[in-house]
Amino acid sequence: MKAGAEGLLQPLSPRISGQRLSLYADDVALFIRPSVEELQVTREILNIFGSASGLHTNLQKSNIIPINCEENSMTTVSNTLPCSISEFPCTYLGLPLSNKKLRKIDLMPWIEKIANKLPGWKATLMNRAGRITMVRFVLSAIPIYLLIAINVPKWFIKAIDKLRRGFLWKGREQANGGCCLVSWEKVMRPLDLGGLGIPNLEVMAWALQARWHWQKKTRADRPWNNLELPSHPNALALLATAVRTELGNGNNTLFWTDKWVHGCSVENLAPNVFACVPPRIRRRQTVAEALTNDAWVSAIRGGLNWIGIIEYLQLWDCVQGFQLSEQEDKHIWNLEAGGCYSSKSAYRAYFFWVSTF
Repeated sequence: MKAGAEGLLQPLSPRISGQRLSLYADDVALFIRPSVEELQVTREILNIFGSASGLHTNLQKSNIIPINCEENSMTTVSNTLPCSISEFPCTYLGLPLSNKKLRKIDLMPWIEKIANKLPGWKATLMNRAGRITMVRFVLSAIPIYLLIAINVPKWFIKAIDKLRRGFLWKGREQANGGCCLVSWEKVMRPLDLGGLGIPNLEVMAWALQARWHWQKKTRADRPWNNLELPSHPNALALLATAVRTELGNGNNTLFWTDKWVHGCSVENLAPNVFACVPPRIRRRQTVAEALTNDAWVSAIRGGLNWIGIIEYLQLWDCVQGFQLSEQEDKHIWNLEAGGCYSSKSAYRAYFFWVSTF
C-alpha cells in the first residue's frame, strides 16, 4: 500500500520491475503480483478490514491497472478480483499518472481548468487591480498541486502564462504584444523587487520540488524516502546551497554533495577529486559509509592530475579530524531563521540569486 506517496507514483512507476498490478479503491493504491496466492490474500485482507471497520470495498467500482503484465496473468486476475481493468495513463487523486512520459493530451485538462476560471463577460467590469488579484490568487493557484508532484514540461508553463497574461492586460484568453505594458518577466517579480507579485510558475515548481528533498533528509521515516524523486536541476542546486549539516552519526548525510565539512561540501572543496567519483556513488554514499575504513578513497576512479592530488591530500587531512557520534545528523535551512524549509523562502531565493548576477 503506497499511502502518503500519491504524488510520486507517476515518475516511479516506470522503475517497477516484473509483473505488478495497481489496484485503485477510492484513495488507496495497492501494488500486487498477479499470482493466485497474492490475489486471494489481498481479497481476504480487504474482507477482514471491511468486517472490522464497516468500510467494505466495492470491487466493482475499483480499477486494476496492469504494469508489465502478460495476457494470461490478466485472466487469473479477472477470475479472482472482479474489478474493472484500465490502462495508463489514468488519474489518481486528481493527478495524471502514467508508466511512460506524459503526453500533451494528459496535461491539457489542467490548462482547460484554468481557462474555465476566466470570468468571461465579467472581465470587462473588472479594473486592472481586480484582474491582477484574480491572476495572483485564483489562476496561479490552480496548477500548484500538479507542480508539487510532477516535473511539467516548459510548454505547459507557457500555455498557462499565455492565459494569465491575456487576462491581466485585456481581460480575455489572449493578448498580443502591443497590449502588454510591461514585460512578463518583470510582472512576475515579487512586489518588493518591482513586480506585481504574480507567481513565476517555473520558479515556483523548483521551490516546491526542493521540499521533497528537504523532507527526504529530515524525515527518514517516510515510506518513499529511498525512491528517486523527479526534480529539476535548479531545485537540487537550491538545496545544495541553502542547506548545511551539523554532523552526528553520518547516516543521513551524503559524503560528496552535502555541506558537512566546516559548512562546505566535498564537491566544492575538491572538485577534481569529485569528478573522478561515479555519479551513483556521489548520490548514495553517506558520511558514515565513507569514513568507515576510509571507503571514500576506493570510490575515486581513474587518475588524478597534480591539482587533484593536492585536493586529495587536503581532503584527507579534513576528514581525518571528524568523529561521528550517536546523535542524528541535523540539517539546517539557511534561508529561514528557524532553520526549517519554507516554500516562500525557497521561491524568493531564486530572484535574489538572479539579481546578484
